[in-house]
Amino acid sequence: MDKSFTLLRELAFRLAQRHDALVIHDVVVVGAGIAGLSLARALRRGGRTPLVLDRASGVGGRCATRRVEGQPVDHGLAVLHGRSTRFLDELVGAPDAAAIADWPRARAGTGVPCQPQSFDLQDARFAPAAGVSSFARHLALGLDVRLESRVESLTLAELPGSHSARVWEVGLASGERLTSKIVALTMPAPSVLALLRRVDPPDPALAALLPLLELIRVLPCLTVIARYPEGTPLPRWEASYPRESPVIHTILHDSSKRAGTPRLVLVIQARPRFSQAHLNGSPESWTRGLIEEGAAPHGEWVRAPDLVQSHRWRDARVAAGSELACPLVAGFDGGAVLGIAGDGLHAAGGVEGAYLSGIALAARLMDSSPAR
Repeated sequence: MDKSFTLLRELAFRLAQRHDALVIHDVVVVGAGIAGLSLARALRRGGRTPLVLDRASGVGGRCATRRVEGQPVDHGLAVLHGRSTRFLDELVGAPDAAAIADWPRARAGTGVPCQPQSFDLQDARFAPAAGVSSFARHLALGLDVRLESRVESLTLAELPGSHSARVWEVGLASGERLTSKIVALTMPAPSVLALLRRVDPPDPALAALLPLLELIRVLPCLTVIARYPEGTPLPRWEASYPRESPVIHTILHDSSKRAGTPRLVLVIQARPRFSQAHLNGSPESWTRGLIEEGAAPHGEWVRAPDLVQSHRWRDARVAAGSELACPLVAGFDGGAVLGIAGDGLHAAGGVEGAYLSGIALAARLMDSSPAR
């Protein structure tokens, strides 16, 4: 009996210690894509100490570069482009800034690129030699980023020891719960909506955000990486836009961005309608179809890769014209604050829009809650 009592007393003491030592994070940023990283970077420069969480094993989101037997391959965004001085200065200031300017310069087909404004004379285009993910890694330098940390819930809760102050409890798939007065969501709009609809208890300030986020339309993209045997003749184009194909939107000669003598690699991107129709099918059901379709405008050699990898982008890009003008911020009774940023919350769209949206949200969060 005495031993049991001692154990219970020790457990109570430890729980009390944990309660007293509650860690309240300054700002929790959910999403380590370009918006989340630019937001956290701007907050840090403003004297805040953000914690960035992401479910993936690397930073960048759709700024994604794979290594195919050591060779970089951009299987998300193919090129970084923009026109704002702040964004372009950040691009050229990155340590791995070596890039091919104005890529793709040689184009085939008369189809419309997913972001035709990138070929506007006011836009500058850069294809980083190390891959587009090098830009994300540059933004992440010096930040507190926790990868493979999937956020599953948000809860508005009373701050322990207070009868009026409220904080966010961020629930992770691991079972860990983090606490912060400020949470910023920078994932794709469908993921933000799914998370906010599960917030408990619901709140009128939160409900007002949902219709706005529902205006942002996000398109999927099924993607195939196809590497070809040595000796395969190189295509004369760097990007192909086959207007007549109902299946393929773009074929990118990714290896034309790489230094030295890289192996020939194509990245084949499906049209949104085809992608949506096959989104939940097995990769085998659509991978071969994309490769076969690519041979129609460019020849039999496209049908004979020696290595194939596939990727399913459920939230590949925001449909042009459905972007909101600025990031969203909501304040709640008790002082909790929620911010939302991303490429769908800035008129520029794309990577530039994501970057500028993150910076704009940082300014609003610092104004609404000055550094302690």
